[in-house]
Amino acid sequence: MNFELTKEVLLRVYGTVLVKSVVKHVRVVGAAGIAEITGPQQQRLTPCVTNELCGAEGISAGMVQMGPGMVSKAHYHAHSEIVVVCLRGRAATLVGPELTPYFHGPGEFIFIPEGVIHVAVNLSETDDIVAMEMRTDPHFNRDVVLTPEYDAEIAEIATRLRLSDAMAS
Repeated sequence: MNFELTKEVLLRVYGTVLVKSVVKHVRVVGAAGIAEITGPQQQRLTPCVTNELCGAEGISAGMVQMGPGMVSKAHYHAHSEIVVVCLRGRAATLVGPELTPYFHGPGEFIFIPEGVIHVAVNLSETDDIVAMEMRTDPHFNRDVVLTPEYDAEIAEIATRLRLSDAMAS
């Protein structure tokens, strides 16, 4: 059985009102069947629930993978709140202009409001991180803004965090 919701949306384009049909599909999506992309923040992303795939208008979800020792580029999501659930591995997310570390591992959630600078750090030099991420950007990665002014200090912070995490384990 296929469930769809079709609704008509009024769009105003250059003063003219147009009617557009939007189709939303109930859909089971496996990450294995979706093409992986590398986002501008240098994370491997598999967008699974998006506007393009399911007709979602206010949310998206996908998988995020980072190889051993990887660090994302500093960035923020201009209009999107995000929730990341770590499934495998141990991460630190550097948050805000001070790059304050927040540590999270399997089964733990981190919420990041829209417009907040953040950087994902894989704390392991040998294991991948696998996470599931939900965003209020229905296109999953359209509103990413890179903040290269933070890149210089990130490598040093990541090295220090890996050393202290290894000593604590």
